[in-house]
Amino acid sequence: MSLAAWVRRARTPAPAPVKREYAFFEPADLFDMDIKDDPEASPVLCCTGDPAGAAAFNALWLKRIATSGRYAAAVSVRGQGGTPIAEGGLEARAHDIVQAAVTVPRQAVLIGHKEGAAWAALAAGRYPAAGLVLVSPQKVPKQPPTPVGNPSVLLVVAESETQTKETQAVADAYGIAPLTFAGSPDDVFKGAGAEGLLDAILSWLASKKD
Repeated sequence: MSLAAWVRRARTPAPAPVKREYAFFEPADLFDMDIKDDPEASPVLCCTGDPAGAAAFNALWLKRIATSGRYAAAVSVRGQGGTPIAEGGLEARAHDIVQAAVTVPRQAVLIGHKEGAAWAALAAGRYPAAGLVLVSPQKVPKQPPTPVGNPSVLLVVAESETQTKETQAVADAYGIAPLTFAGSPDDVFKGAGAEGLLDAILSWLASKKD
């Protein structure tokens, strides 16, 4: 953690505690498939800026991630889904993600979607994530904190987002080129675009041999 980040964190009052809503899916839950937990693969924790929170990942994401042998989880930050509204902005939501991450077995990969990407980026400056995946990021700080432990970072955006200022700013901040997927950034939870997006993320994670 940089000195500036430490000072900012030290001067920021602790967020009001909330009882967070979670969704989980493990390889063992796939009763109809012969899938086993891969102890070599990092678990995954997802968050989104969608008001539905963790529930947004239930239909497709968590099961598909678990099919790869990974423990899959999602969290609703304060004010989302079944998590109560509580005071706090960006810092408090990043806090919610860090608190969720420490409950996940083993060091987790953080995946953030839209505003959730900003929260995940900030959380990665406090929590030693095994990887950081930013999907169609929104409101990410121009100078996001350096991730603890220097994990690999993946930026994934819809083809229509490749030339946006947000995409360019995030790509420049992390020194990476975006990976694109077909479809709309609003349709990442359903349809062929969502499946292609997940396949790309899982292929990237497998290539990192985390």
